[in-house]
Amino acid sequence: MRIIKFIILIYVFSLSHSYSFEFKKGEGSEFTFSTEGKNVNLNIYIANVDSQEMAVEFHFGSSEIISMNMWQQFIFGLKDKSPIALKAGYIKTGENNNVEKMTNEMIRVNKGVQIEDFLFTDKKVIDKDFIADEKIETPAGVIIAKHYKKVTMDQTVDFWIADMVKPIGLVKLVSKSEKTKTNNYEIELKSLLKNVDATINPKDSKPISESTKKLLNK
Repeated sequence: MRIIKFIILIYVFSLSHSYSFEFKKGEGSEFTFSTEGKNVNLNIYIANVDSQEMAVEFHFGSSEIISMNMWQQFIFGLKDKSPIALKAGYIKTGENNNVEKMTNEMIRVNKGVQIEDFLFTDKKVIDKDFIADEKIETPAGVIIAKHYKKVTMDQTVDFWIADMVKPIGLVKLVSKSEKTKTNNYEIELKSLLKNVDATINPKDSKPISESTKKLLNK
């Protein structure tokens, strides 16, 4: 499941792009996640937020790709005007009722674009990847969004961000790679979410198991 790691990068980009936006617990977006001609339902929402930290939770629904429900939650530090920092990651699967804490190595297992490529708040750094304002057709409708392109080694990622679909901000994403099969996928917005309850409580977490490590490395 290396593909899961990149999705949090796009969220971090959106967060950096609108640093002053008001994030509310329980709000988020529903997406269609497509890879190899198959679709997965993906929900991303704010699990918790205060002046110092924000927790973002991801839920992948059952499908032919993932034969179970999977939740991941990531904690971001939001201290004053300091760069956004990824502090911790947690996972829970339908097969295992335990909440498990991910190691730093597991969070960064993705091959290609890395978290550090998106942790910035300087507008000049953001603008260098800007392509144009474009009309994007999605299952949620036609949305005018800002098109960005990120290229790292073999991975090329085109993604579209719009303020009207905050708090997540992501409208569409297309990732392509000739060498790394798991870096070929597409994400499209379906709808906005409100009043979503978090499934993961970090206080209940245990160290990550070997079986979960194997699952994340598939």
